[in-house]
Amino acid sequence: MADKLVRTHTNQSNRAKAKDALERKVVFRSVLDNPFRVQWPSVPVNVQNTILARLIDMLHGVREYRLEFEKQNRRKRQRQFERNAASRAFKRPRLAPSTTDTIGIVPESTVTESSQPAQGAAGNDGTDIIRSRPDVLDHLTSGINEVTRLLEKTAHSLVGTSVSTSSDGLPSSEARPSVVLVCRGDVSPPALIQHVPHLVAACNTRGMRKDVDSVHLIPLPKGAEATLAEAFGLRRVSIVAVHAGAPRLSELTALLQTVLPPTASWLAAPTDATLPLVPTHIKQLRTTAPKDMKAAKEQRVRGRTAAKDRERAKKEAQKARASKT
Repeated sequence: MADKLVRTHTNQSNRAKAKDALERKVVFRSVLDNPFRVQWPSVPVNVQNTILARLIDMLHGVREYRLEFEKQNRRKRQRQFERNAASRAFKRPRLAPSTTDTIGIVPESTVTESSQPAQGAAGNDGTDIIRSRPDVLDHLTSGINEVTRLLEKTAHSLVGTSVSTSSDGLPSSEARPSVVLVCRGDVSPPALIQHVPHLVAACNTRGMRKDVDSVHLIPLPKGAEATLAEAFGLRRVSIVAVHAGAPRLSELTALLQTVLPPTASWLAAPTDATLPLVPTHIKQLRTTAPKDMKAAKEQRVRGRTAAKDRERAKKEAQKARASKT
């Protein structure tokens, strides 16, 4: 016992619940599927890889621009920091009048050394050359939050009899999304992108009444997130929306002839024509159930009775303490 540094407890924890002694078996329960769920489009893997390669080709020069832009920003912040440090060096603390005679002027060498970095940095302002911004960046929207806002604005602009003006913050015809690429295999948890098919379906269903081009939704294969992040020069890119006015957009849309855009039939305008009803879809849910249902029921009854007895005893103890006081 002397060799042990820590005492070992082998008894059961007070917080651990006793395991269910009843044996359980695997059962399947039939449940109704949600009829308002929008399915992800089924896109062949070779088409996904081709679309990803075309998008990476469209992003030529974006990584270099972002890296150089960030480098210039770091230089500007460093220059501003050096200017602030130099200005603080000239500011002397206020002292009593009796000690002003003993304080000399700051040596010229000190002022020169502190001001040289700022002057050198200021002289480099004119020599910094920033790479021109690639035109494709004006026709792309990346990020889950940004793409979600774009889809919401697009769906909102298609409500009513007339399209709202751009002054309300709504996207114009060229700024509307045409292709939405989602790194479905890389996003964890998947709940972060579950709303995307519904938003795309809302845009497509409402756009049918105004002869607006549909928005294609393309899930990308696993590993596409790192590839897009490398091409964008960012840490992570999970979703990208390509606008309708993007250059070389036809290279992507030419590959989507067999991919149907997602739609939502319950959002379409009512018509006089007879609409086909969606057949009921029953799913099988895998779960477990006790092998001996009678014993399980008796155990639940005993558990409820014991819980009631404990609650009753607790109330009686509280009444007893209250009566003593």
